[in-house]
Amino acid sequence: MFTRGLIFSCWWALCAMPCLGGTSLKIITAVRTEKPPVIDGMVNDSQWQTAPAGLDFTQFDPDEGALPSEVTSVRLLYDDDALYVGVICYDSKPSEIVQQLTRRDRSTESDRFSVQIDSYNDNQTAFVFSTNVSGIQNDGVLSQDGAVYDITWDAVWTVKTRRHMDGWSAEFEIPYHALRFTEQSEGVHIWGINFRRYISRKHETDEWVMIPRGERAFVSKWGHVAGIRNITPPLHLTLAPYVSGKGTYTTATGGLPASSNHEVTAGIDLKYGLTRNFTVDATVNPDFGQVEVDQAVLNLTVFETLFPEKRPFFTEGSQLFTFGAGVDNTALPLFFSRRIGRPPGGSFSVIPPAGGTVEENPQTTTILGAAKISGRASSGFSLGVVSAVTDEEVAILRDVAGTKSEIRTEPRGLYNVVRMKQEIGATSWIGGIATSVARENVAPAISGGIDWNLRLDEGTYALDGFVSGARSSVSTGKRNGAAGRLLFSRISSKHWFYTTSYDLYSRHFNINDIGFFAQPHDHGGYMQLLYRENFARGFFRRYFISLNPEYRWNWDGVRTHAVVNTSLTGELVNFWLATLSHTFAIPSHDDAERGIIGIYRRPTANDLQLQVLTDERINVSASLTGGIRFDTKKKKSLYTLLSLKLRPSPWVELAPSIYYERTRDQETGVFSNGRIVDVTVSGVRRSLFGERDLDEFDLGLRGIFTFTRAVSLQFYGQVLLARGRYDNYSALTGSTMLEPYAETVNHDINYASFNGNILLRWEYLPGSTVYLVWTQERFGDSGNYRTALSQRFRETFTLPHDDVVLLKVSYLLPL
Repeated sequence: MFTRGLIFSCWWALCAMPCLGGTSLKIITAVRTEKPPVIDGMVNDSQWQTAPAGLDFTQFDPDEGALPSEVTSVRLLYDDDALYVGVICYDSKPSEIVQQLTRRDRSTESDRFSVQIDSYNDNQTAFVFSTNVSGIQNDGVLSQDGAVYDITWDAVWTVKTRRHMDGWSAEFEIPYHALRFTEQSEGVHIWGINFRRYISRKHETDEWVMIPRGERAFVSKWGHVAGIRNITPPLHLTLAPYVSGKGTYTTATGGLPASSNHEVTAGIDLKYGLTRNFTVDATVNPDFGQVEVDQAVLNLTVFETLFPEKRPFFTEGSQLFTFGAGVDNTALPLFFSRRIGRPPGGSFSVIPPAGGTVEENPQTTTILGAAKISGRASSGFSLGVVSAVTDEEVAILRDVAGTKSEIRTEPRGLYNVVRMKQEIGATSWIGGIATSVARENVAPAISGGIDWNLRLDEGTYALDGFVSGARSSVSTGKRNGAAGRLLFSRISSKHWFYTTSYDLYSRHFNINDIGFFAQPHDHGGYMQLLYRENFARGFFRRYFISLNPEYRWNWDGVRTHAVVNTSLTGELVNFWLATLSHTFAIPSHDDAERGIIGIYRRPTANDLQLQVLTDERINVSASLTGGIRFDTKKKKSLYTLLSLKLRPSPWVELAPSIYYERTRDQETGVFSNGRIVDVTVSGVRRSLFGERDLDEFDLGLRGIFTFTRAVSLQFYGQVLLARGRYDNYSALTGSTMLEPYAETVNHDINYASFNGNILLRWEYLPGSTVYLVWTQERFGDSGNYRTALSQRFRETFTLPHDDVVLLKVSYLLPL
């Protein structure tokens, strides 16, 4: 698959969103209005005629720098409460305007328009408000000068659209409480701003300020909105109480009887303007049952799988707490919010007494409450604080005589994070972070660090990095560790870009009490040389070629990673996208950090991959990835991924996907129960190896039915099947030698799992929502490799399952 460097290249070279920035000389003037316009999508109120129109858009795609094929007109009004944006998207063929109905915050292939506002005027962060021709709202936050887009951020604002004989139009009402800005001593507010229009049938993107693809910084190069005077950041209080009823149902399994549990809970979310510049968010007894289930993955390593945060309280404003992210968007998560409310540490080891049962065994830790403070002062100083309290969790057992007993699986906990950033000049900043975790009868854990993003030579070069230290809560061994990184990159050029990065993680660096670290403790880095041509000829509209070597060593000087990736990516004239890449792995070693007792020398290996993405404008589009892997021993592997996007009607979207991988004769450590199996040879523990055959089949389906702009039904289903067997066992004896071993234990696997989720969502008032959710999970391992995947697919739906049904009602109460 793609290496980190290739992903970095693809993002910047072809997928970088042209979200441009504040060093442009372009200015659009907002005019104060005493009476707000009627938000109906028509842009025909007399107030709009008092504001000058912004007409001078430039084409970004497909012909960078060309004049737009259609005219766009934007006007701005404001009053004491909100900013109003009126846009008319003229179209010479209005009957061919593409519209699509979907749930809020979902991207669709349709004509759309975006307003992007750097209200902090910090040249780093911006709020994005978008709509398509059907009036579907989409909002998010850009950070790190446009490198990161967080679509999980939501605000309460209004937009209405209207189609007409000259095209379509939209009116935005963006209340000031949906923005963040500081009070100005002279009452004059200057904000960075940009606008973007997308014309679907032409695959055309037009922007008010167009930044060439040779630039990797966007927000700092936007234009400005002038004329806004004497407005005040709102000091507002918003309450969002909720009530939910949940039923949990478990089928009989492993000798345990079926069980059911019903509960009714209530809680409240609060948002309060602590000062003109800082806001406090709080939640009491939160419930996040409406979020989508995690995708199941096959993990045959000793490292934890990273799942994204989906809970709204933690996703909003999360970009402020990102630590260590450089221009390549590679961060060190000193704060990983999913640690708050994670599964209790002792829940997986709870077993029933002989002849008894497990009455209760909570799989999540209850969050009693959490609070968050965030904001930015006029001096360029940003502050973020998070504090959360979690409850004690216990498992309840009943023995054969009916006597109950309790086992504590998770102690009460207090989690704290403080994040600070100070801007330096127009586009640079330096920041710091500190975290702490305190739990009953557990040693406290702390971590902290300093990071920086420096832009040199008017944004041509980037010098990014961090230093960090941590003291973990582990009860045995050393608890202190350190980490650091330094990156230098050329980020502005017509054709040639280059990056070099070095990082290190000491032997005992451990941040997993509140952060996320799932990689070896070693040191190394990567380099990248990239050539990009944005005005190609022949078959390509544009292409780039990348060379990316990566290298790492452990602290004993042993090389643990060495690969060279080369890739060619091109956008074809028919708007298809193709990538051909080759990764060459130089012989390196697995060590204790990768679960090995001793040192295992990996052979020379190759990975050749081709990916093709078709034009997403049509109602049936596809992404096809295929590749082969092989090494100088006997490993042979084929893999393919097919993803489709189907739009049979403007209110239905389906996204099926199929992944299949077949690997034969791979010499690898025998993996069981999250670790490499060890055996005893001549009284010495050794890692067990074998030649593994592995088949993996992953079938997924996502979809959404959008009945109105406020009512939608979305669903997700996934079947994951994986079977593997080991033979020709050997034990790692000596430094890198394998010797035959007569293993008598069967380590074969045959996993089958199903994850399903259906969510009916009704936003009956802005910010107020009803959720009806059904979730089901099934899992089983027969241990019989010979059972075919087709049979396991049928057996999947007979496995024991856990079901959750949730009804949740929330109400937004602005005060």
